[in-house]
Order: sequence, then C-alpha cells, then structure tokens
Amino acid sequence: MFSKKTKVKPARDINESKVIYFPYKPHVTEYVIPKNRMKTEMCEQGLPIPPKDLWLGYGNSPEEYLWGKLQTKVMIDIVEGSGYKLKEGNRILDFGCGAGRMIRWLKYLSDTCEIWGTDIQSEHIYWANQYLKPPFNFATTTTVPHLPFEDRYFNLIYAGSVFTHIDDLADAWLLELRRILNPDGRLFITLHDQNSIVQIETNEVYKSMRLKKFLNESKLYKDNKENFGMIVEGRGPASQVFYDSDFFINSVKTIFEVLSVHKEAYGFQTAYVLKRK
Repeated sequence: MFSKKTKVKPARDINESKVIYFPYKPHVTEYVIPKNRMKTEMCEQGLPIPPKDLWLGYGNSPEEYLWGKLQTKVMIDIVEGSGYKLKEGNRILDFGCGAGRMIRWLKYLSDTCEIWGTDIQSEHIYWANQYLKPPFNFATTTTVPHLPFEDRYFNLIYAGSVFTHIDDLADAWLLELRRILNPDGRLFITLHDQNSIVQIETNEVYKSMRLKKFLNESKLYKDNKENFGMIVEGRGPASQVFYDSDFFINSVKTIFEVLSVHKEAYGFQTAYVLKRK
C-alpha cells in the first residue's frame, strides 16, 4: 500500500520519489522469520489482528482499526451495484493490502475464491503471510508498475487509498491493473477529489489532518484551486494526490469505462468503479 505513514527507510538511499519498495528490517544485514506464530488478539472472524505499528494510522484501538469491515462492505455493495455479482471461482486482488485491514473481511469468500493481497511494505506482507495465509495469499511488490500475475487474471481488483499516493506513475499503474483485470471484471479505486477537499476543509473530524494544513497554507493549491486537473503534495509513496473528477474520468476513458462514482465511500475519498474497454 502507498501509505499515509511510512516509518522505515526505502530500499535505496535516494529521495522519497524514487523508493522501490520498503524492505523488512532495513537497518540490518541478516534477519529471521520465526516459523511459529506469536499469540495475538483475534477479530470476530478468528483472524489475528496485527500489532499497532502495522496499522498505517488507521485508528488508535483494535475496534477503530477493524473499521475496515465497514469499508469492505461498502466496496462490495458498490461493486455489486454496478452489475457484477461475486461468485464461486472468482479471483480477487487487494492492491495495497497493508497487513490485511480490508482483506480479512473477505474470509467468507475464501473457500470458493482465490484472494490475493499485494503491498510495497515487506514488513506488512511478512506478517500477513504468517498470520493470514491461509485463507489468503500475499506478495511483496514494488512501486514499479508490474504485478506478478497473468493477463486478465482477476475478476475484482480494489485499491482503497492507493491512487491517493501515486504521483507520476498513476497512468502506468492503471494500465497494469487493466492488464490483469478480466474483461467482465471490476476495478474499484478511491481518490481525493473536489468533494474530498470540501470534506477536509469543513468537517471537524478532519481538522487536525496534515492534508487540511496543506489546503490552508499551500500557495500552489490556492493559486490553482479553481483550475487543476491533478495536484500533488509530497512525492513518491509519501505523496498526497488530488484529482478533478472530470479530469480523471477523461484521462481513463480510452482504456476504462467508468461505471459509477460514489462520494465519501472510503472516509472522505470518492470511489470509482471501472471496467476495461
């Protein structure tokens, strides 16, 4: 996941915009992954909850972290509302899965569907592989637009708060997701757009967010707030990316059909349901 918070150094000692992936224990030259699980708190489905340092800022308690249950339900409802019903034999990808905040809520599908999670943070994937596999599958990937799956492999791909952190390579990543998406499948992504800006600027829930400070203080934003297609604060995986909704839809129309748009489907982020052309 291209997360809001990153506490480890990149795989190479270069600036944040050129991060390739985030290695496990980057400050050591040797490490061990124990074969036995440590005791950990369980969610209502009997799946382990990761340690707080793997929560990516989603909540301050297990109950808040497990709010991913609601976001997963909303995502499934929106996808099925677009005319696609998940069924036996489907393949599902959580693109930017972290330590499994959303994917865990797909357990009810895992007996009949093949479900994968990918992320650029190795520590999260090591944990997920040890504690959530089975019923799910995981792989560490990079910021370079390539995923280790066959063409047209997945029936559903979802990316919650991922394209909010991809700056220069967004087009290439959309093409890569299109490559592995089945022609009848669905791509569900969430973005910062104009409605997100309104929510950040006016909703008291978000008053302490770094994003609100950017919107309040950035000369770049103030000078372009009435006429931007895309505006970026920060670079690489640490970036925060905002789109004009019409600009985004126009930019993908040659490769995707935009089936529906849903404001505040993922916190203050807007969800877009896409189908490959």
